[in-house]
Amino acid sequence: MGGIATALAALLAPYADPDPEMGRLVNVPPDVAAQALALVPNLAGARMNGQPEQSWLVQAAADLDGWLCGSLAPGRACLRFDAIQVPVARARELAERITAVFPRAPDHLPALDTAVAEAWLVRDALDPVWTGDGTELLTDPLPSGVQAVGLWWD
Repeated sequence: MGGIATALAALLAPYADPDPEMGRLVNVPPDVAAQALALVPNLAGARMNGQPEQSWLVQAAADLDGWLCGSLAPGRACLRFDAIQVPVARARELAERITAVFPRAPDHLPALDTAVAEAWLVRDALDPVWTGDGTELLTDPLPSGVQAVGLWWD
């Protein structure tokens, strides 16, 4: 494994999904995500599957008391943050920011339109209690008791 891949693996090991078959990263704090992207700066501006730029997601998580999820290719310097989660009180603000910053572009649909939204009763829950389109965060009420809301792009 190369030096950058080794450094990424060490930095992100505490956030690996408990199921090693998943290959996912969960509950990554924004400061750790920023350190990871600094190791692979060519990926910071990536908008895979129409999502906001990875660096933008990291900054939004920092601003909104959120955290990130994504994946790290084993043995490679290939990193993707493709999900952001925030406390329910910040969910609409997140959706509004994404709408304002990432509208339709020549090579992308509006980022919020392509997102899947999920809501959980507790931050570390495995199964959401609500799932919808990203745009529903702007208009629809969430179930009572929701504590965390996330957006992901696949």
